[in-house]
Amino acid sequence: MMKKILSGFFAAMVAVSAFAFDTATVRITMPDKKTTTRQVKMVKLAEKMGGKEVYRVQIPVRDIPREALFLDVIADDSRAKKGEEGWYVLADGSFIEFTQDKGEHSCLRRMPLMGFKTPRGSAAIVIKGLDLEADTAAESVNGNYALFPRFKIQDIHFDPYEDIVIDYYKLDGEDATYAGVGRVYRDYQLSRGEVRPLVERVKGNKTLKRAAESIYVRVKFSTRVRRGVHHSKWADIPMTVQYTFEEGRQALDRIKKAGMDDVEFCFVGWQKGGHDGPYPDLFPIPEELGGEKGMIETINFGKKLGFQMTLHGNNHDAVQSSSRYNKWDVAWDVKGNEYKYTMLPGGQVYFTCFQIVNDRWVDEDIEGIKRLGIDGVMHVDVTTARKPTTCNNPLHPNNRKQMADWQRKVSQKYIDAFGGFSSECGVDHIAGVTDYALYIVWEGGDARNPKFVKTMVPLWQVVYHGIILSGGPFYATIDASYPHDTEKFSDSYKSFNYLGSNENRYLKMIEFGGRPSFYYIDYKSKDYSPMKRAYDDYMKLRHLQYFFMEDHREIAKDVFLVKYSNGEEMVCNYRETPFEYNGKTVKAKSFELYSPSFWSKIF
Repeated sequence: MMKKILSGFFAAMVAVSAFAFDTATVRITMPDKKTTTRQVKMVKLAEKMGGKEVYRVQIPVRDIPREALFLDVIADDSRAKKGEEGWYVLADGSFIEFTQDKGEHSCLRRMPLMGFKTPRGSAAIVIKGLDLEADTAAESVNGNYALFPRFKIQDIHFDPYEDIVIDYYKLDGEDATYAGVGRVYRDYQLSRGEVRPLVERVKGNKTLKRAAESIYVRVKFSTRVRRGVHHSKWADIPMTVQYTFEEGRQALDRIKKAGMDDVEFCFVGWQKGGHDGPYPDLFPIPEELGGEKGMIETINFGKKLGFQMTLHGNNHDAVQSSSRYNKWDVAWDVKGNEYKYTMLPGGQVYFTCFQIVNDRWVDEDIEGIKRLGIDGVMHVDVTTARKPTTCNNPLHPNNRKQMADWQRKVSQKYIDAFGGFSSECGVDHIAGVTDYALYIVWEGGDARNPKFVKTMVPLWQVVYHGIILSGGPFYATIDASYPHDTEKFSDSYKSFNYLGSNENRYLKMIEFGGRPSFYYIDYKSKDYSPMKRAYDDYMKLRHLQYFFMEDHREIAKDVFLVKYSNGEEMVCNYRETPFEYNGKTVKAKSFELYSPSFWSKIF
């Protein structure tokens, strides 16, 4: 059976040539872990894209083996050997050099993008067909490196619904960098109208403009303390009040008196049952916090101070204890059962189907939220933290691509109602309707796989800075100007301490073009000076949100240069000693912004 599949698949595709980017290897792994490989011809497209030669691998749906576990596509010129010069970059920004005899690393789908530079050439790899089913991955076997998108065929849960299409953009000269890889995909997204620059989108949108020019302050009013409690008992954990709405007004007042005027304030844990409670239910608002009346008073108080006020919701989770829960509304798995996601304090959580979210729930939610009077960008948890799930419920079956379309419709409804949509991370399947991401990835690949991944680079930021706002590159860059030395509030203490020190975390947030965002700090404290430090820096840097990040590189050990499309440059110095650049001293653990020279403005 396998030979028959492969003979039909490869019959018209096999070729050998000496030209660069001419061949690729397709590797198919079956459930018994046996693999078969064949070499296929890469087709050079007749027209350049973005001024670059493009080579394509296309695998028709009819030739994708249904029974395969994985299908990997390896450009033969992307192969490398241990000790060779060059690099790989994966979609999450994991930067890999050729130093290991063995190892592997992959990242879940963030962007359909990866890239490489080897002695044989350099390319940006953009996955344009069946991209929602692919992770980006690299491996070393006996010192032989390979880079590939991995299509998880059995996880599609349906028949493959479109051809696999992978385009390799040849990179030369100064473009043969990880920043060059990011610029290729940014140009692709812009040219096809998938996204629009932030500077264009804020025209006539006061809410989005204010968000771009403000810091972001999230207050978790309630929680359910689950540390040390087995997940089977989480449903029994009572709601704990962290702040009442009256205490929220006190925090707002302190922020204002500390000298911060441009602030977007987000209510978290305000809804029925408290934080991570029985979604999709939102109402009634707990009286322990101050009830709906108290929340409206706090929203109005913040607006009078000049702040933009918003709140946190969730369309991804369906909790069995919710009054809206109905097995016929949630997503089903391939076995015909309600599709389990996780356990939260509200109880067993199932995946929602966004067709139901769109058709039955979100309009009612928007009506209730409007009653509260918010005027900020609506934040919806999880949607951009994961690729879309599938739904095999016979009443509303949806493959991953169809589910993404429903997510896009839901997000657009929030934009129409509130002026903007924000979510948790940087998974870009709905980039065209995403205005802000709280962080981009949980933590770096260098934390999870330090031998194989050398460092993390701002690939997402090169693509999307100037298009989508972000709070910082990592979960750890939330509250970046504060020490992360307590487990009191953070959901994951170890990941929250990634990068080693708060000075490193703060500088990384600046280097990667982040918007200062706060969440886990003690809002009852009277000392808001760490927040004020970030606020003052952001007032000097916020104009950069309207420009693209054009280049990023390490110019000396632990010193990084960032170039923006308006000609400004930033130097970030992680050293314990000062660094000199263009006649200006960059202090230790600090940064400097350089205005474009007179001549650069002319030429």
